[in-house]
Amino acid sequence: MMIPDDENGQVLRQMLDDGDDLDVPRGIEFFHVFAEQEDADAFVEAAAALPDVMVEDAEVDEEGVWQVCVIRVMAPSHAAITALELQLGELAESHRGYADGWGCPPADETSH
Repeated sequence: MMIPDDENGQVLRQMLDDGDDLDVPRGIEFFHVFAEQEDADAFVEAAAALPDVMVEDAEVDEEGVWQVCVIRVMAPSHAAITALELQLGELAESHRGYADGWGCPPADETSH
C-alpha cells in the first residue's frame, strides 16, 4: 500500500504499525474549532448538509473554545481522509474556524 509522506500518511502508517486493519470501516472523527458559538453553530448546519456524515452539536471547552466533531463511517484511506479533511477545513474557514485534526478507533475496537 502506497501511503504519501505527509501528516495523514504518518498517522495511517502508525495505525498499520500498531496492527490496525485499514480495510475495516469505522467512524472517522474530524475536529474543528471556533472562537464564537454562532460560527460553530453555522458550521454544524452547513456540515450536516454534506452526504454520509454525522455532525455533533458544538460544545465549548474550559478555555471558551467551541468545538465541533464531524463523523463519517469509512475505511481509513489516505485519499478519502485527506479529501474530506480539506472539504471540511474549507467549510470551517468560511465560518471563521479551522480544522483541528482527525482520529478514529482501531478496527478491533469497532467490531465489539
